[in-house]
Amino acid sequence: MTIKLQLDGLHCGNCVKSVEKALNEVAGVTQALVTLENQTAVVEGEVLAEDLIAAVEDIGFEAKLA
Repeated sequence: MTIKLQLDGLHCGNCVKSVEKALNEVAGVTQALVTLENQTAVVEGEVLAEDLIAAVEDIGFEAKLA
């Protein structure tokens, strides 16, 4: 399953790395790719969107389904 998230608050490469790390640590995620330019995340795996959004918000960024 592929889930696309719209992110907010990313300012640099370190932000991207932080969000990718948080998403990849969610149980069921096989791959997460975050793009700074359009502030999106594409996540592959068997996981709930709510869990992904919570993981992003827990580290201080905003996320919603794209």
